[in-house]
Amino acid sequence: MNRLLRHIAKYFLPVLFISYIGCISLFTHAHVVNGVTIVHSHPYKPEGHHSHTATEFQLIHILSHLTTSTPSVGVVFATVSIAFVWLLYPCVREALTPVKWKKAHGLRAPPVSIL
Repeated sequence: MNRLLRHIAKYFLPVLFISYIGCISLFTHAHVVNGVTIVHSHPYKPEGHHSHTATEFQLIHILSHLTTSTPSVGVVFATVSIAFVWLLYPCVREALTPVKWKKAHGLRAPPVSIL
């Protein structure tokens, strides 16, 4: 059963991700509600007029926006950049090799007690 789920997920998850990205980037349109322009995206027929309730606008907003707690794009870019520099320039690789640290005496700080 576990093998079957892995096999299905191997094809289903990339298709789901690609269709999600396609939906939020290809079907962008705007609605004016109470003088406020709300821009969002979902599949729709361009010639047909459609509207949404306030709950639908909130749901579309939640599904269309991605918020992360870490700057993931910057981390990925930095990792890829360092990998390219590491591979393309051997002189940089030699300069960035880790320095062998001298071993300390191995003692640790005393434990802390908060009363």
